[in-house]
Amino acid sequence: MRTDDYLQHLNQQLLPFWNQAIDQEYGGVFTCFTNDGSELISQRKYIWSQGRFLWLAAKLEQLQQQHKQLDRYNWKSVAEQTYHFLRQHALMENQHVVFAVERDGRHIPTEMDTSIFADCFYVLGCNAYAAMREDHDIFRHALSIYQTIKKRIAANTFKSEPYPIPEGYQSHSIPMILLNVAQELFGTAVALSLKDVDMLHADQLSYLNKILDELTVEQRIMEMKHIAGAGDTLLERHVNPGHTLESIWFMIHSLQLLNQQDPSIFAKLEQMARFALEAGWDSQYGGLLRFVDHSGGKPCGTLIDTPYEQLIMDTWDMKLWWPHAEALYTTKLLAELTNKPEWEKRYQQMEAYTLSTFPNPNQEVGEWIQIRSRNGTPHDKVVALPVKDPFHIIRSFILLEDLSIKMLHR
Repeated sequence: MRTDDYLQHLNQQLLPFWNQAIDQEYGGVFTCFTNDGSELISQRKYIWSQGRFLWLAAKLEQLQQQHKQLDRYNWKSVAEQTYHFLRQHALMENQHVVFAVERDGRHIPTEMDTSIFADCFYVLGCNAYAAMREDHDIFRHALSIYQTIKKRIAANTFKSEPYPIPEGYQSHSIPMILLNVAQELFGTAVALSLKDVDMLHADQLSYLNKILDELTVEQRIMEMKHIAGAGDTLLERHVNPGHTLESIWFMIHSLQLLNQQDPSIFAKLEQMARFALEAGWDSQYGGLLRFVDHSGGKPCGTLIDTPYEQLIMDTWDMKLWWPHAEALYTTKLLAELTNKPEWEKRYQQMEAYTLSTFPNPNQEVGEWIQIRSRNGTPHDKVVALPVKDPFHIIRSFILLEDLSIKMLHR
């Protein structure tokens, strides 16, 4: 796709759906739709998704300043409404972020302090809004919640619903999300000339090194690693191709932000991306399988009886929207940075499958049908949260557009 194609897909396929999903009365966005987007099944608001939507609205407002064809949307107003909804309703007295609220922001006793990921996405959204507004106070608020997150993780006093990290295991998801949060905060701190740059610089290196040195074995990222070495378990053997590819572009972005130019690290990231794509690619139907064994095919290994293992076994061969959206950006980023035909070819392969599989053919609804069976047919199933989340798709297209602009001015 060319840069105009990314914008056209945003403008015609994705944004009309979400513009209509905005809650004009209370703020925020409705996300509890059926997989095909045709029916809203709940007005409950998951803060995980609300924080992500604030990030998108802030970035779309900035993108809109460059491209007038996006002018039919008032993303500045949407960002403001979403930010104020979150500030009023998402925080507990201890500055932890609740997991979900009712439409009007009322707290739900069973959906309170259950996932550190809700906190992380809250910070990402508030930081993006601070960058959009060039507002030091909002940045300081986002940074304070980030500091609270760090303390909770260091003390191991956090939860990670909907799939708790088993006792004795390290999860790739923790340093991965922290790396993304730190790099976003770092970018805003640099733009606003704030003193927190050095701390956020060091944090990024710490998270990056943890992924590469502690959670990477040869060419693969271990999604779960037992601290004492558990042996041949499903948790340690399985590969999540989409997560690996998303993590790789996080790491590349941090290396660029920090001006780290070690060719050996970049070569390692290329190897990891290549492994994830080759292990995860479905040779029968095309596309990326959700989970695979590190030797290829259906995940296997000893079980310890956790909800996450059940998720792996139940959904390993499904085709989800988000790994393909992440793969689009990672392969294109590698193609542009290396000028290697291999990565352009992989990007073209991923684009052909993704855009022929996921966009909703019903133009009256639009968006993507996010969850599909192995052969590509729509599949109504909850795979993490009961939401239709726009984050991965729209973020990918924003990043692809940004990359195209950078390459034009290189």
